[in-house]
Amino acid sequence: MKRLYLVGGTALTMDPQMTLVQDSVVEVADGKIVSVSPRPGFKAPAGDETLNCAGSLVMPGLINGHTHTGMTLLRGVADDLPLMQWLMNRVFPLEQKWGKPDFVYLGTQLAALEMIRSGTTTFNDMYYFEADAARAAHESGLRAICGQTVIEMSGVDNPTHDTIAAFERFFDELKDYPRIIPAVAPHSVYGVSEGLMKEVIAFAKRKGVSIHVHMAEVMDEVEECKRRFGMTPVEKALALGAFEVPVVAAHATCVTESDMAIMASHRVGVITNPESNLKLGGRICPIPEFRERGVPVGVGTDSTASNNNLDLLTEAGTMAKLQCFRKGPGSLDVKSVVRMLTIEGAKVLGIDDRVGSLEVGKRADIIAIDINRPHCVPLYDPYSHLVYSSSGHDVRHTIVDGRVLMQDRVVTTLNESDILYRSREFAKRIEPKGLHPTL
Repeated sequence: MKRLYLVGGTALTMDPQMTLVQDSVVEVADGKIVSVSPRPGFKAPAGDETLNCAGSLVMPGLINGHTHTGMTLLRGVADDLPLMQWLMNRVFPLEQKWGKPDFVYLGTQLAALEMIRSGTTTFNDMYYFEADAARAAHESGLRAICGQTVIEMSGVDNPTHDTIAAFERFFDELKDYPRIIPAVAPHSVYGVSEGLMKEVIAFAKRKGVSIHVHMAEVMDEVEECKRRFGMTPVEKALALGAFEVPVVAAHATCVTESDMAIMASHRVGVITNPESNLKLGGRICPIPEFRERGVPVGVGTDSTASNNNLDLLTEAGTMAKLQCFRKGPGSLDVKSVVRMLTIEGAKVLGIDDRVGSLEVGKRADIIAIDINRPHCVPLYDPYSHLVYSSSGHDVRHTIVDGRVLMQDRVVTTLNESDILYRSREFAKRIEPKGLHPTL
């Protein structure tokens, strides 16, 4: 069996002891991590593959806990609006016109290209025509949890008369994609009727899968939920039975003490999306309070229509500074931030037994981040450096399941120039009067 050796660099394992191995060798076989050890005396066996990681931080791949990859073709087309105006006046009308399988497939290809380049190896997606997103993710080599969405209020691809049958077909389509996990993704308790939400929850219970849902994103949502149901969104989700299955709650910025207690006592994980929340006029997620209560918290970018990038390292820096502003310096330390990007994000998604740390037996989802750049020198604390100095542009190698998806910043699994060309051409249809430079 041919093996892959990542040679050199400093390995940040993110194991329970936060073990750090300088001048390391990470051995990979059959898509799994075989060992993480110091390099002195190492010599690769003849015929095996080596990847030079000298001058790099070698660590688990980053986990994007909440995004909508199919929306990547809407990057920058609906800016400077609060959430509900953004959704109702711009995004939903654009999706009604353009939201088709080809749009989702190409958008996800473009997103996959960006994620591979910036060190994301797993993403948790929510969108329409999610089988097409799953196909694009599979072809790119990434790992993903793909949640088929339903939003009755959007007017886009909502077969409410046979939603469960549509979910069944979607799950069948994903059987040929070994790195893709199916999920269900009702948009929110305000975007899906009570009857349909109960059907979706029952389906998730029957299939043993998670629910990915927007939760308490803005105060307008909370106030509307109180007006209609006399409950907060978290209380309403509890009343519907949603927390009887694992739930990934995106945003959770507008929660009460009671809401956090409910989430802590059930199988609920939170994905914070700080840059999207800032841009759409939302609040700051109470991350330290969630973590103090034992609620796992991961990091997401949301879509490029509300962010406008998929760079988790810059997202992490923004998140940490917001908590400094909100609770004081040190309220969210840098090691905790890097754990949220890796092993804690994996825990939110229920896959921490497979990914999120460099431990023997786990899948070999690994990135190498270049530290031999002016903005990376000097380096005293690698965790501080990742949070406050690095960006996705520093990622040098990206590996998923032991397969090299990017080597020395060259993506090997996707035709980059073709994807960029087709994306620019599609954008001319979406916004004919926009600026579309000839390259």
